[in-house]
Amino acid sequence: MTTARPAPPPPSSTAGKGPLTKRSLPVAGLAAALAGALVLTACGSGGGSSSSNGSSAKQSDTLVIANPVKVDTLDPEVSSVNESIWLDQTLYSRLVQPDPTGTKIVPDLATSWAISPDGLMYTFKLRDAKFSDGSPVTASDVKFSIDRAKKYDGGWGFLITAVKAITAPDAKTVVVSLSAPHAPLLADLAMYAFSALPQKLVQAQGAAFFTHPVGSGPFVVSSYAPESEVDLKRNDNFYGAKPKIANVKVKIVTNDNTRVLDLQSKNVDVIENPPGNLSKQIKADPKLSLDLFPSTRVDFIQLSNKDKYFSNVKVRQAVRYAVDLNQINTLAYQGAGTPATSFMPYKMLYWNDQLPTPTVDLAKAKSLLAQAGYPNGFSTNIITVSGDAAGQAEAVVIKDSLAKIGITVKIEAYELVTAYGKEKTGNYGIGERYWTNDIIDPDEVVTFGVDVNAGSSSFDTFWNDPAGVALTNQARSATDTTKRADLYKQIQQTVSDQTPYLPRSSRRCPTRRPTCR
Repeated sequence: MTTARPAPPPPSSTAGKGPLTKRSLPVAGLAAALAGALVLTACGSGGGSSSSNGSSAKQSDTLVIANPVKVDTLDPEVSSVNESIWLDQTLYSRLVQPDPTGTKIVPDLATSWAISPDGLMYTFKLRDAKFSDGSPVTASDVKFSIDRAKKYDGGWGFLITAVKAITAPDAKTVVVSLSAPHAPLLADLAMYAFSALPQKLVQAQGAAFFTHPVGSGPFVVSSYAPESEVDLKRNDNFYGAKPKIANVKVKIVTNDNTRVLDLQSKNVDVIENPPGNLSKQIKADPKLSLDLFPSTRVDFIQLSNKDKYFSNVKVRQAVRYAVDLNQINTLAYQGAGTPATSFMPYKMLYWNDQLPTPTVDLAKAKSLLAQAGYPNGFSTNIITVSGDAAGQAEAVVIKDSLAKIGITVKIEAYELVTAYGKEKTGNYGIGERYWTNDIIDPDEVVTFGVDVNAGSSSFDTFWNDPAGVALTNQARSATDTTKRADLYKQIQQTVSDQTPYLPRSSRRCPTRRPTCR
């Protein structure tokens, strides 16, 4: 869960989304775990250690990670769940990538690029790189892959609508032509969705290709059981620095408490996204280490504009004044979050620092509800993810908070992919979701969250504000940074005023691992 997802290695990387999640300043999830692999195994943890004695444990060649979510796909144009995105980033490469700080774009497959004076043509020169099967990565492969992702219905092509044509004049040159200036193009092309794939294999194998994909990243899939375990091995054809660990086992353990027990019993080396409500308990265990790192994760509460109640802006505003966000942060996340004011990740590029922090005002909430025509409240539901202890605790706080203004909430729990599927239809009342950036520019999160016709139907709330959409498109085409900053400030104010979703907190992302104590 991250701000920029640098492609590993050189650096590391998340999204997410719910669809999303998604994505980091240092990188989260799998990439971060790989970066710390030697430290973990030296501590004598179970899955990857070859000795039970921490002080004399030999360096292991296998890292075992427990993730909470099954792999939905290894097709980068389709992926929307963070845990799948992190796998994509270890398997594939892109033209460019963010640097480890998430503040600028650096080479990946492209060693250099030139931009025409009018900003309508980008020319990329490719390095000598190979796919994991030993075949060369060509400009035609890159063109095919970006074109494929751009055309995919329901995918991430909305990010590069300004791309008019992609050509491959020779095996080492890719030319991207635009119909209009597009300020975030390089940041957009660094996204996992635009990873390079071997054209001939994808066309020959179709969907079967993505059960054992061939990529140009540092790892390759050795075993694929998406609902239970995905195993990786080092890609010896990778062009960059070779990973220091040879094998990775990614186990799918959906229950939060079970993942913690697996770590404590040394069945695994690392658990990703551990339950925030158990942070104090885990910190108290001298055999475990808790790592928190800067992230672009923003947790928020969805309010479906398809719902007859939440289609009314005054009802949504009433929710904003009724829900106790500080209590959610305390009970569900042990105070690990920073109260969110904007839907954009905390202090990212063009983040608006002038927005007020939401505070509980029950009298105002009741007044707004009465103005909306519901003085006695109403009944609704909230979609949650089963096995997510923190999310369940958050749902209870939301239910109790809204009960104080007469809104009765029924909590419904589903497996993550099922929960997201239900929210995607818009046929719900309240949802829980989080966002992590995949790119270093606000283009993705703003287009995703404000333009109802692009990507996710405004975070699956189906909120449609024509003025907000117009501002979003202006910000994408503006090349003056001062103008872009002003446009994004206006967009964030619009979202705050209309509350199609309620940003709850910005969080540092935790990873738990055995310690050498």
